[in-house]
Amino acid sequence: MPYESRADSVMYCQVLAELARDRGWAVHLYTAKDGEAEAVRILGERAKEVLHGPRAVWGAPWSKDHRAALAATIVAT
Repeated sequence: MPYESRADSVMYCQVLAELARDRGWAVHLYTAKDGEAEAVRILGERAKEVLHGPRAVWGAPWSKDHRAALAATIVAT
């Protein structure tokens, strides 16, 4: 991806966050690369079961992206 277009997605997210706050919605920001580690810290001993359990039970298409989204939800709550 060209470097020139990276700012577009950041600005888009900032606008969405501002609009959400204007509506009274809670907005939680986190660093994506640290999200799973933060969820592990919050979950403690249950982390492996919670974050990797769905893949073990349901199989594909549960992927790293799904796990990252679940971790973000845990961090935000």
